[in-house]
Amino acid sequence: MVSGREREAAEIVRYKRAAAVGRLLLGELDGPMEPIFVEQYLDRPRRDLKAERAAIRASLRGEITKFCRNNFEDIKPEDLAKLYEPLYERGSVWYLPLIDFLRDFGKFKAGVLKGAPLHATIHISPWGLQTDFPEHHLIRDLAVSFDEAVEIEEHRLTSYRTKTWRERKEQETRGEIADLIRRSEVNQRTCVLSCFNLIEAYINGLAWDYVHTHDISGLSKKNQNVLTESEKPVNIIDKLVKRPRLIAEKDVGPLHQTRDPLKLFIEVIKPYRDSIVHASPFAALEKFGGYDKLSKIYELNLSTVRRAVDITIAIIGEIHRFIGGEGDLPVWVLPRAKDGTFIIGANR
Repeated sequence: MVSGREREAAEIVRYKRAAAVGRLLLGELDGPMEPIFVEQYLDRPRRDLKAERAAIRASLRGEITKFCRNNFEDIKPEDLAKLYEPLYERGSVWYLPLIDFLRDFGKFKAGVLKGAPLHATIHISPWGLQTDFPEHHLIRDLAVSFDEAVEIEEHRLTSYRTKTWRERKEQETRGEIADLIRRSEVNQRTCVLSCFNLIEAYINGLAWDYVHTHDISGLSKKNQNVLTESEKPVNIIDKLVKRPRLIAEKDVGPLHQTRDPLKLFIEVIKPYRDSIVHASPFAALEKFGGYDKLSKIYELNLSTVRRAVDITIAIIGEIHRFIGGEGDLPVWVLPRAKDGTFIIGANR
């Protein structure tokens, strides 16, 4: 039989654990959570236990309840406390799939995860509650590389372009120009790769989310494979054409190979990406355009990279609106300035 002392200690521990978890989620802890266990309280004077429990009931309980109400759909303080032990065992740093968190602990209020998709991973640490998902990282790869390429091409190299060839060839100046050009080329190639990778990550994530929230057994085997690739791989063009209509449960999707922006993806992003990823002095097959792969690498410039970025955002926007997303773009797409560069800000 549980004694009164044990009940009081258990209640104190439950709310203190919930408070510690809440502070960790908010990023208010500057290190791992302190140990909070019933055994720490059992030897304390009964009077002290009752006084602490009364204090918790008077203030802390209400604060934790409010925290749960503001951030979760169906999590109570005792549910929050259940997060303590797995977090404590991991040194207050825990990665777990969002879908597992929803199943084991409860749902977040709308807006708390800032648009993170179902395939996201929850990351809890002294930094607070964060989410990781491929699109989050790839949009930043794209943004950083594009912004740096623009900075170099349209600002830092400008002063050198007014110099004569003799001035440019001076040893010190020559080295400065070479370094800037090298950095610009790296960023341009990275940006084109990020454009392709982001589009593929986005369409793959949408398919995964749909499959994990809908019964697809009524679809044909062919359409099931379009979504899951469980039988054989599906090429990126088929994914972009077919998956949105399957997810939206409509007969026709928003994209087609003969219309922009998918037509431009096929003409611009894919050849440059393929030439970089599959670099070869052999030309591409005729059915893929027969282009010279090496020239795609050597002739890549900021104008083409800018087009690739615009095409990428356009494709994501077309799909997002077609499947019923809020706004013109997913919330994880970074805003852009008037010159087309991205506003990355301080967020990770």
